[in-house]
Amino acid sequence: MFDKIIKYITDINKWIAYVGLLLMVALVFCFSVSRTIGVPIIGDIEIVQFLMAVIIFASLAFTESTNSHISIGILTEKFPQSLQNILGIIGKLITLVFCLVVIWVFIQKMEYSTTSLLLKIPLYPFKFLLVIGFAAWCLELIKKLFNKKFID
Repeated sequence: MFDKIIKYITDINKWIAYVGLLLMVALVFCFSVSRTIGVPIIGDIEIVQFLMAVIIFASLAFTESTNSHISIGILTEKFPQSLQNILGIIGKLITLVFCLVVIWVFIQKMEYSTTSLLLKIPLYPFKFLLVIGFAAWCLELIKKLFNKKFID
């Protein structure tokens, strides 16, 4: 049951990232064409930066669920399996603590009046999405710890 709920949350985040990526590709194409014909769109870089944030934070949990985060095992792959498991647990716990600190800091420092410089887009929805993305990543980490999947 817990695994299904986490998978559902991860899938929602994944689709938010997919839509953000599709939207970013379409907008970059439009912005490029408009610049080429001599009619640049004001705030195009700001919009793309916001979409990059959406893509990155919405894809964190999916990346964890597919074991796609970067890991280098040149040294640790030569260790005994039990030591690899211990190091895997330590790594997951450190990542979990990091995610919880990021969530806590962004919730504590949430300002609803801050806007972007050029287009005056409010920043709080994107900060809220950051909190959701890191929370989903936390859930994926907790799921792996309970399912004893310590090594990617």
